[in-house]
Amino acid sequence: MPVKRSRWGALTQRDFRLLWIGETASGLGNGITTIALPLVAVLALRASSLEVGLLAAAVWLPWLLVGLPAGAWVDRLPKRRVMIVCNLVSAVMYVSVPIAGWLEWLTITHLFVTALACGTSAVFFNTAVHAYVPTVLPREDLADGNAKLQVSEAGTRVLGRSVAGFVAEVLGVAVGLLLDTLTFLLSTVCLLGIRTLREQGKRSLGEHPIRSLRERARPAETDQ
Repeated sequence: MPVKRSRWGALTQRDFRLLWIGETASGLGNGITTIALPLVAVLALRASSLEVGLLAAAVWLPWLLVGLPAGAWVDRLPKRRVMIVCNLVSAVMYVSVPIAGWLEWLTITHLFVTALACGTSAVFFNTAVHAYVPTVLPREDLADGNAKLQVSEAGTRVLGRSVAGFVAEVLGVAVGLLLDTLTFLLSTVCLLGIRTLREQGKRSLGEHPIRSLRERARPAETDQ
C-alpha cells in the first residue's frame, strides 16, 4: 500500500526547512544587492552611467570567473561551514557600505570590492546549499527538496529587487543595505540550527580521489 505523502513534501523535515529558510533569506539579500549597490553609487557618489553599469556587472562577474571551479572546491569542504562563512562575509561587506557613507569614507572602489566579494560569496553559497541537500533529506525527498530550492531562488531574485526599490524609495538606500545585512544574519541563524552535522559523501580532510584509491589499494598489494 503506497505511503501517503504530505503536500508540504520536504518542508516537513526540520533540518531541510531551516536550510530552505536560510537559502531563501540569503537569496533575498542577493536580490536586494542588484538594485541597492547601483543606487548607492548614483545617490551617494554621483557615479557615471559607465561606473553604474560596471558595478552592476561586478555582482555577476564571479559567476563567470569561479562558477565552474567552485563546485570542485566546495566538494572538499564542509558545506554548512562554507555557507555560514559566505553569509558572514556578505553581511560584513554590506554593513560596511552605510557605515563608510556615514563617516564620509565611501568610494566607488569600496562598492566594487563589495560587489565582487559578495558575488563570490553567492557563488560558493549556492553551490554548497545544493550539495548539502543530501545531508538533511532522505533519498526519496531529494527531487522535491531541490525543486523547492530552485523555486525559492527564482522567486527571491524578483522579490529582492522589488524590496530594494521600495525600501530605497521609502526609507533610503542605507536602510536597504542594512536590511540586506539582516537577511544574511537570519540565514546564518537558520544554518546554525541544523542538527544533522554529518555530511554525506564528504571526503575526509579534502583527500584527492585518485590518491585515496591508491592508498586503499596498498594493503592488498602488501598481502600479495
